[in-house]
Amino acid sequence: MSKIRSIEVRALAPDVERFRYTAFQDEVFTTTTLVRIEDQDGASGIGAYDSDSYGDWDRAPLETLRTLVPTLVGMDALDHDAVAALLTEDGCSPFPPAVRSTIDIALWDLASRAAAQPLHVALGGDPASTSLPSYASVALMDDEAAYLEAIDGWVDRGIGAVKLHAWGDPERDASLITAVRGRFPSLTLMHDAECRYSREDAERVARTCADAGVRWFEAPLPDFDLQGYRDLRRQVPGVPVIAAGDAFWDPRLMAEVLRDPPWDAMRFDVSFAGGVTAARSLMAVAAEAGMDVELISYGHTVIQAANLHVALAFGRTTYFEQAVPVEPWEHAVRNPIHTGPDGRAHAPQGTGLGIELDQDMVDAATIERVAVGDPR
Repeated sequence: MSKIRSIEVRALAPDVERFRYTAFQDEVFTTTTLVRIEDQDGASGIGAYDSDSYGDWDRAPLETLRTLVPTLVGMDALDHDAVAALLTEDGCSPFPPAVRSTIDIALWDLASRAAAQPLHVALGGDPASTSLPSYASVALMDDEAAYLEAIDGWVDRGIGAVKLHAWGDPERDASLITAVRGRFPSLTLMHDAECRYSREDAERVARTCADAGVRWFEAPLPDFDLQGYRDLRRQVPGVPVIAAGDAFWDPRLMAEVLRDPPWDAMRFDVSFAGGVTAARSLMAVAAEAGMDVELISYGHTVIQAANLHVALAFGRTTYFEQAVPVEPWEHAVRNPIHTGPDGRAHAPQGTGLGIELDQDMVDAATIERVAVGDPR
């Protein structure tokens, strides 16, 4: 047994560029809630969760953890299932797991560091599998010309795939998709509608996506509009359709939903779904259904690393999502994950997540801190 000795939670408000993802939203304040856990032997691990808010930074995740983390001190840091059961309060009223994912990720980072293994290897993955093809995930821009100029630059740097976040206006979005395909005929292209379309507009844009050979059409409808997704897949079979991936995190519910699949692939984020422990269960559901899992990795580098390691371990993810521009997502990180000239995202070298933080920068971005236990 390796008992948890101390836990620290920080809310980070970095001084970075902020973005919009549709024309209907203001610029987003993305607060990174960072958790560090240390065990009695001195091993430590980190986990993170990014929350979006408008007008100010979001302290709610830290406040959620404030009363929870004291109950974890003294628990076995390597008993992931026991910790996960406590974190989810699995029973009649299971809690949404997003914020609690930070703890599970940190404990897996700790455990794989203590075992001197990269996380994907600790999860049973092939040590030789260390990278995935990457796509540039593009936030909202002013006009078509801005998108085309930006994509030119990424293609020149070796990126062979791009996902568009556009305006949420079906006619304008469809025009952009057509324009990008016309300029870049061999580019792998995805489109994320941020759940903004009606069913009728989703069908219209899906037909444009099919004509343009789009790799997948993401989030045309709210995640819970399962019948809308099923109808869309039948109406426009020429383009794969996937959800935003924010709403379905319970593997039992996912298994029920997939009895009549509404999507062509599953999608979730390790930092939303309950951490690595929950991701293992969701990957098992995907394997049973014979589906790919296009993991979300749009967020801070710690979140990117968790999703990349899970993707490498289970081999059901075809692309790594690289948020661009990259700089706002790697604050306080010494070794960020960048798509290389080979068009691939490579897992950081080292054990666990492989991420090294700059403590001075963490301190500078901290707006709230909670610490429990007896840190060394």
